[in-house]
Amino acid sequence: MATTEDDFQDILNAESFVDIDKLRSVARHGIPEEARGKAWKYLLGVETPDKSHEISTQMQQYREYLQYDKENTHMAKRVRGETSRYCFRRRKEFEKLEFKGKDLESRMENVVTAYMNRHRLNQLPEMLVPMCGPFVYTVAIESEVYFCFEKLLSQLDDLLATHDLNQRLANFLMLFRVLMPDLYNHFEEEEINFREWATSWFQHLLSRELPLECIVRLWDTYFAIPEGVSMHVYVCLAILFHVKDNLEELEQSEIHSLLLRLPALDMDMIISNAFRIKDEVIQQSLIELN
Repeated sequence: MATTEDDFQDILNAESFVDIDKLRSVARHGIPEEARGKAWKYLLGVETPDKSHEISTQMQQYREYLQYDKENTHMAKRVRGETSRYCFRRRKEFEKLEFKGKDLESRMENVVTAYMNRHRLNQLPEMLVPMCGPFVYTVAIESEVYFCFEKLLSQLDDLLATHDLNQRLANFLMLFRVLMPDLYNHFEEEEINFREWATSWFQHLLSRELPLECIVRLWDTYFAIPEGVSMHVYVCLAILFHVKDNLEELEQSEIHSLLLRLPALDMDMIISNAFRIKDEVIQQSLIELN
C-alpha cells in the first residue's frame, strides 16, 4: 500500500483526535522516517489520541522521567560498557542523527539505568541495550524514548506470561523442521546449536542481528497489528526462508556468523512472507495459536 508522509502527517496532526485505527491500518505497511517517532508513540499508547490532553501528557511524562533515578553504582560500569560497545558497532547507522558520540551513549545509559532502577533489576539483562537502540534511533526526546521502550518491554512480559520463551522456541524449532527440512538437516549435520542463535532472535526481537533500518521497519508492523510481537515467530521463519539457499552452502562457523549478524533484507517482502507462513501454519494446524 502506497502511503505518503503527507498521509501520515494528516492522521498525526489531526486537530482534535488521532484516528488510531486508521494509523494502524497504514503503519503496518511501514512508516516514513519523518513520521515514525510520533507514530510509534501513538501506536504504543505513550501518547493519547485525544489531542486536548497532548501537552499535559507530555509534560507529565517529562516531569516524571526527570524524577527517575538514573544512577546505579553497582551496574554503572556494565551499562556504560554495553552501551559504548553497542554505539561503536552501530556508529555508521547513527551518523545521520543530530546527537552522536557521548550524547548518544548518555541517552541510552540514562534510559536503560532508569528502567533497571524502576523495575528493581539487580543485573543487566543483555536484551536491554540492543532493544533500547531503535528507540534512541527513532524518537527524539529522551523521556519519550524511555516510555516507548518501557511499553515494548511490557508487551513482551505479557506475551511471556502466557507463552514462555521455552515454549515459543519449541514451536519455532518444530515449524522450522516441518517447513524447511533440508535446511534443518543441514544445521544438524553442521552441529549448529539451535538455541544459541534462536534464543537471541526471540529475546531481542532481532534488534541485535538486523541493521537498524530493518529493525525499525519490522517494528512498524509489530506496533500496528493486533498480533503484535506474537507475529515474531513467523518473521523469523520468513528470514530463514529468505537466506535458506545461502545457508545451505555454508559451514558451521559461517552459519553462526550469518545468523548473528544478518545482512540488510527487504523487510516488506519478509513481513509479507511471514503472514503467508502464518496462514499456512493455521491451515495445516501445525501449532496451537492461543
